[in-house]
Amino acid sequence: MKLRYFVLDQNGQLRKASQAAVQALWEGRLQVDALGCARKHEVHLVSVVCTSRLLPRKVYLLRLPLEEGSFTEESYLVLQAFTRPDCVTRQEAIAHHTEGWPPNLFQQLAVALDISVASLSVPLAIGGPLLLASALEVTPRQALRRLR
Repeated sequence: MKLRYFVLDQNGQLRKASQAAVQALWEGRLQVDALGCARKHEVHLVSVVCTSRLLPRKVYLLRLPLEEGSFTEESYLVLQAFTRPDCVTRQEAIAHHTEGWPPNLFQQLAVALDISVASLSVPLAIGGPLLLASALEVTPRQALRRLR
């Protein structure tokens, strides 16, 4: 399985983000503006789990909280709250993480993945490796293994 990341830039367009860049953002070593994003309080992140031939198997949407353009300990705690049913209901988490995406998200994603929109008939969920990592208190790479 392969993992591909995309972020929503300041113009509402999807941009590919390398795993190294997302990892650096997660570790607080990279500011979100280095990914072409202007929002300092969150980044809209799409995680796509793909086959070895880079065909999508599952798509995850996540609004990753930030502090002044960085992913901090406070950001981590906010993200972790979305995994706790005593803090946020499932419906509230879904509503939050699916809000604010452009109406042509799937068309943009198909172009970014170089596939047809019909090929995007794969399961869509919120979260992905970063949300799971915060819930399990593991690294995103360890969380990805659990998503397979």
